Amino acid sequence: MRWGALAALLLCSGVSAAGVADELRVAVVVGSNVGVGGDVPLEYAEADARRFHQLLLELGGVSPEHAFLVTAGDAAAVRRALAEAQRVLARERPQGPSALVLYVSSHADAEALHLEGTRLPLAELKQVLSASPFTLRLAILDACRTPVASRAKGGVPVSEEVPVRLEVPSQVEGTVLLMSAAEGEPAQEWPSLRGSLFTHHVLSALHGLADGDGDGAITLSEVYAHAWRHTLAGSTLSGAGTQHPSFDIRSSGWGEWVMARPARLGASLVLGEDVEGSLWVADHQQELVAEIRKYRGESKRLAVKPGRYRVVLPQGRFAEATDVLLGWRTERVLTRADFIRVPLERARLRGSQPLVPRPWSVSAGYALSSGSVRGMAPEHFGEVGLRHRVSRFVAHARLGFTRARMERETFALSQTELRLSLGGGLLLPAGPVELTLGAEGQGTWVRQSIARVDEEQAGRIFGIEEPPRWGLIWGVGPFACVTYSLSERLLLGVEGSAGLTRAPRYDGSVELRPSAQLHLSVHWTL
Repeated sequence: MRWGALAALLLCSGVSAAGVADELRVAVVVGSNVGVGGDVPLEYAEADARRFHQLLLELGGVSPEHAFLVTAGDAAAVRRALAEAQRVLARERPQGPSALVLYVSSHADAEALHLEGTRLPLAELKQVLSASPFTLRLAILDACRTPVASRAKGGVPVSEEVPVRLEVPSQVEGTVLLMSAAEGEPAQEWPSLRGSLFTHHVLSALHGLADGDGDGAITLSEVYAHAWRHTLAGSTLSGAGTQHPSFDIRSSGWGEWVMARPARLGASLVLGEDVEGSLWVADHQQELVAEIRKYRGESKRLAVKPGRYRVVLPQGRFAEATDVLLGWRTERVLTRADFIRVPLERARLRGSQPLVPRPWSVSAGYALSSGSVRGMAPEHFGEVGLRHRVSRFVAHARLGFTRARMERETFALSQTELRLSLGGGLLLPAGPVELTLGAEGQGTWVRQSIARVDEEQAGRIFGIEEPPRWGLIWGVGPFACVTYSLSERLLLGVEGSAGLTRAPRYDGSVELRPSAQLHLSVHWTL
């Protein structure tokens, strides 16, 4: 059986409330789907470990060279990782506090962790932690039992539940035990979450959902309070029994230990006051980021990495859903007006097409183009445009204007151009940007006025003047466009295109010549 206690062991002194910034933090994260003989292989233990490891790097103040990830490793591999963590401390011991964060997701029983056919006694693990020279030791153990729809996770509680003291008096000394279930209760693992119910809500808390006071710092007690409420609420719907996470504090001092600073992820998704219900948030790889219970009149802030996200509010056979693109240091506030109603199957996390609540956008910008006439210098265009998106396809129309001049020893040429561009392509998400690849056709109306030096005096004497010329230049070729979200409706676009143009010459012949253009534009979604 897997041990069902999610325990946090803190033995510390001299830990400031700043936490994340002031400590040397070292992490050992372990995930093992395979236990010992008789254990049914797990599906999510290693995935949970990778998610926890990634969050420690992104917002937990742990640098990559101080984070050791052990997946599909046996007991000896875990011992080596713990020994390496202590060598890091010996090599880089700071003047101030230090912290060791240990996370294990695996099979276990009341006596030992089950790791790839080997056993790691829990007594040995606790002894290693207590003897470690780190000023803070945080151990998180997550384990579940039988792989059913909602997996019952058995465990041995360390002690009776003790309420969390949110105003712990900061130099904390003592022991804190965080458990995923109370005595005699099953702890659950949900395939719909692709992981443990309790761990999912711990990770959601670290994403910022637990920041009740809005100070941008997630403390251990805030993590527990958030996970307790949502684990209990979720477990009542599982049919496997209720689950009451518990927290045992044996500490003294002042202040609280900061576990994470969500703003380090780089972007924020805010659910506005008029949004209510139980929502899903998934990333562009269609992995679930968080489940959020939202009440009308409150706002919820979720810290995420820049990129594209889907937010879904299920409503029976239908859903209110939307896709959101977030850039670096951007915040997007979602209201009910941002959601569109679709069949629930279309809003699923996997295998669905993009949802586009605002498919139209207008743009204004600048373009640098190779000259339309041989010998003409690069031309500068002012442009306005219109773009429409349907699922993964984008079509655009763009109108540009320029005036150019070319001077030679015997003549001077003035040229006015009006260019219409029509194109379309396939849109590909790439983190905080969107890439469009496609083809574009152009038609350019050109008017030329030529003043010849040897005719200027004749024109003044006899009134002779060369009439203006005009013509059409056609072109076609591929283009690539990158758009980046600056704010809720404002996008920055950079596009490059190349192709062949067909231009008439002065002697009546036609010339095919290559052309290239660079476009910079700002888009406003409608």
